[in-house]
Amino acid sequence: MTPAWLVVSPEPPIASGLRGALQAALRRVSWRVIGTTLAITVALDAWLVFDIAYQRVSWRAPAAEEYVSGAIINLLMAFCIMFTTLVADEWVARGAKRVPAYAWAVVIGSAAAALVQWEVRQWLHLRAWNDVPDIAHESATMQPAAVFFEYLIWGSIIVFIYVNRRTALLATARMNAARVQRADAQRRTLESRLQALQARVEPQFLFNTLAQVRALYESDPAKGGQMLGDLIVYLRAALPHLRDSTSTLEQELKLVGAYLNIIQVRLGGRLAFEISTSQAELTAPMPPMILLPLLDRALTDSLLSSDTGVTIRIAADTSASKLRVEIADSGAGFAAGAPGGGLRDIQERLHALYGDTGSLAFGPASGHGTHAIMEIPYESTERGHR
Repeated sequence: MTPAWLVVSPEPPIASGLRGALQAALRRVSWRVIGTTLAITVALDAWLVFDIAYQRVSWRAPAAEEYVSGAIINLLMAFCIMFTTLVADEWVARGAKRVPAYAWAVVIGSAAAALVQWEVRQWLHLRAWNDVPDIAHESATMQPAAVFFEYLIWGSIIVFIYVNRRTALLATARMNAARVQRADAQRRTLESRLQALQARVEPQFLFNTLAQVRALYESDPAKGGQMLGDLIVYLRAALPHLRDSTSTLEQELKLVGAYLNIIQVRLGGRLAFEISTSQAELTAPMPPMILLPLLDRALTDSLLSSDTGVTIRIAADTSASKLRVEIADSGAGFAAGAPGGGLRDIQERLHALYGDTGSLAFGPASGHGTHAIMEIPYESTERGHR
């Protein structure tokens, strides 16, 4: 326990920041960093071989001894400057000014390597290129200074290149992170918009269905009860998926089939329908609650314009990386003209999801009647896509 009279001064911010930078720099010394440093050493050794081979004078040490001595200097210099540069990285990240931090890194790294190489060479009895025989001992001890100034130049060049590249990479990383954040914000905005559009479509569809149940109850209570029972079964299957953000063609067609079965109870022989697709298309992803409102629109308008009955045909196929779903009716369910509010909401949803690659068009069908054609991007799950 510290006595009350003993005042412990807090550690200076510079000292604590430098200690943290040293610890972080040690953690950054990976095999990749070591490999890069060795590559720089090899490049300096290649220059050393050229220097020994083409610039030899009579008083210089033997070539092999001079090469080993120079390689030791290069190795120590590269690793010392590497570590001091990593410390400078971390110090700058903690608020230090960039130019002084890296300048001190080069100076300290060069000085430390110059002193260490002198001790190592003395221990191994190796001579270097700047060891001149028959000179005073005091002059010979200037060799570390010569090494220091030479590698101060080399180190400054290498660190300058490294810092510029690191700055560019960090700027690119920050730009990419900003793009990712922007994309996430746009995705969240899009999801909110889609949920709002989907929320407008679902009640309209359900209200129309309940209105049909009520109309049947007024004309035929027995059939109305049967239809209500079928509707309850249908809603139990459909409601858990109404708020899903994704669905599949198979799931949507099952809901369509269940809905048409319910409508057939009320209409009897006035409604016939056919759904055709292949097994391959059933797994195709598609937005939920797209086909049901289209079908509801076709039935409502076709029944109003026809006294004999309505035939609905639904076909799905894939071609040219697109899923194409066609809903054709024998009446005027999709007569040419501006779509109503519900259909406009569907078009907005498709545009928000797929842009120009998604479309919903209405017009006359071949032969007679009208149809709606929806096209959205499609990638087969067999190729590992969505």
